[in-house]
Amino acid sequence: MGIDSGQWSCPLCHNAQQTIETSGPDYEYASVPGDFVLSRCARCGHVSLNPIPQPDEIAALYPSTYYTVNPDSPLYLHGFIYERKIRGDIKRIRSYVDVRRLRSIVDIGCGDAARLFELRKTVPPETECIGLDLRFQPDVLKRAEAANIRLVEGSETDMDNLRDAAHDLMIMSQILEHLRDPLATLERLRSKLARNGLLLIETPTRGGLDYRLFRGRYWGGYHLPRHFHLFTHDSLAQTARQAGYRVVRQGSLPSPGFWIMSLRNALGLRSSHRGKSMFEFLNFSNLLVVGGFTALDLACITLGVSTSNQFVLLARD
Repeated sequence: MGIDSGQWSCPLCHNAQQTIETSGPDYEYASVPGDFVLSRCARCGHVSLNPIPQPDEIAALYPSTYYTVNPDSPLYLHGFIYERKIRGDIKRIRSYVDVRRLRSIVDIGCGDAARLFELRKTVPPETECIGLDLRFQPDVLKRAEAANIRLVEGSETDMDNLRDAAHDLMIMSQILEHLRDPLATLERLRSKLARNGLLLIETPTRGGLDYRLFRGRYWGGYHLPRHFHLFTHDSLAQTARQAGYRVVRQGSLPSPGFWIMSLRNALGLRSSHRGKSMFEFLNFSNLLVVGGFTALDLACITLGVSTSNQFVLLARD
């Protein structure tokens, strides 16, 4: 039986009937105190944080110990595994589009700009490469300048630095779920795409074996309280069409990270630093662990079973 909330409404269909998907604290970083609630819409099934934080509250959810900027985190991405992942990303992008014909590429939430550095090796010198993120390390800015990559600091929803109808390929990897209003962002991005331009999105989905095992509380894809939205394959496609896109291709991707995060959450391991537990081998740098869960997810994909990570390739006609 749903909960009739006078304040909450589904961000996609605006229905006020909800059930509780899960609730819990920030298991990974203890960024802010208290428990957080993820509500599931009783009509369309979309899951969102309840309530979604206000803009001035969001920065506190990403402390200096957050894994993307903290080398001491067991989830910090670096080394051989990270390099293989980036090369795999580029190989997949090249299977979707002839990158040699692209005039402008934008990576939104690009982090250390690794995808752009790798793409720069294969695109023509005159291809414009732009990366957007909240902030960049000085060494990344210096490398980008030397590689003719323009990095812009600011919110992922700030499109003022992008020209209208000018960009052939835009990438959003693991960003959409962090945004307060995904639909509005997709609509703004569409206005920045060139005619027949493509938008490639990767985002978590509720459906993998790890989700089914840990959905009660500890699933890493919840990433409380930083994942504001959790899409299914259907709801992501529906949202994209509502924003005016055509769905070109959609499917599942391996998600070893959510397996690792789920187990760490269940075992009480923090992601801000490595502790003394015998289970600290569960980290993003362990080739056997990452490789094992990747192989498991690839087997699921081969059998037509969803994983907890999805992609969708969208076109602006």
